[in-house]
Amino acid sequence: MAVTVNIPAHWRDHSGGRATVEVTGKNLREVFNNLEVECPGLKALITENGEVRGEIAVAINSEVTEGGMLEVVPEGAEVFLIPAIGGGAW
Repeated sequence: MAVTVNIPAHWRDHSGGRATVEVTGKNLREVFNNLEVECPGLKALITENGEVRGEIAVAINSEVTEGGMLEVVPEGAEVFLIPAIGGGAW
């Protein structure tokens, strides 16, 4: 199942400057494993326990996931990696 992973600008040094990367996977674990093959270094987004780091949100087709790495990724889906945005009050 081919899916499109959207890479945030500050992680594109791992994707050769690409904003999107096509990989296969029927769940997030497979998508991240295949993403690491295409974009070495992005595996750092995963903890030692095999889960997405807490400071990163993942959305599938614009819906933030809550199901962890076994979340189903439909064929043709778009996966968005959303880094935490820091800042303070004005």
